[in-house]
Amino acid sequence: MLCVVSSFASAQGFELERLTLNAGARETWLAQTGDGLEPMRLRVSLLGHYQHRPLVYTVDGVEVGAAVSSRWTAHLVGALGIHEYLEAGVQVPVVLSQSGDDLSSYGVNPVTPTALGVPWLSVRSTLMRQGEQLPIDLAISVHLGLPLGVSSAFTRDPGLGVSFAPKLGLGRAFGPVRLGAELGALIRGSQVLSPASSMVSDEVGSHFSGALVVSTHGLPVQAELAARVTAPFTNTGVSVEVLAAVRYTIAQQFELSLLGGPGIGKAPGTPAFRVLFGFTWTPDFSAKAP
Repeated sequence: MLCVVSSFASAQGFELERLTLNAGARETWLAQTGDGLEPMRLRVSLLGHYQHRPLVYTVDGVEVGAAVSSRWTAHLVGALGIHEYLEAGVQVPVVLSQSGDDLSSYGVNPVTPTALGVPWLSVRSTLMRQGEQLPIDLAISVHLGLPLGVSSAFTRDPGLGVSFAPKLGLGRAFGPVRLGAELGALIRGSQVLSPASSMVSDEVGSHFSGALVVSTHGLPVQAELAARVTAPFTNTGVSVEVLAAVRYTIAQQFELSLLGGPGIGKAPGTPAFRVLFGFTWTPDFSAKAP
């Protein structure tokens, strides 16, 4: 259930983070399910994030240590409903602390402990909202990753460092229960982590992504359970994460969140498990707000 790497002594680095949160998160944190924010609705969140062993080093199929054994990240996430059919979002991760095992005998340099991650800018267009005449929520979004990270900290992709992620999300509520799905792709530069290997099996690059999520709807305490799948364009393994989240609303404008779950697969950046916890402010600046 850990990422497996043959050798990356000469690698240029890549963006290790595989989880991008739903910035608007009107219904779900873990997938974009067509749940765009209402006009002039703002969400600002600050979350702490721990990942356990997201990058493991193996030699001839035998694990010898973790290049990144623990990683603590802070995520500043914000979104604003601009129009009934348009939402803008941003996510800025900062790696506060990360460390790994001593792999100097294998020619692997220590990971840089702190760095800015890849900031994401997003725009979402809500094509349909579930109502009397429309059966589902449906939205399409585009996400742009900026090249501001650090290669030695695994927070910047190779080449120009720019990444692009289109996503399609849909959802439907059945009373207090809501079902949703997300389908997308990540387009970025590629990096072979073991260039000296006779058989490439650890090329990091672009991938397909998908998610299915079930959540509660319209309650003071909201829960969700999601399965996220990543299928690479390149020669690395498929990965799956099963994540759960609980959100508790306080005084209509404040929200506490707890997220986490295990990762399964051999793709670099799939941790043994991850946990996120944080706080959200959700003011309403629309004309209907009290």
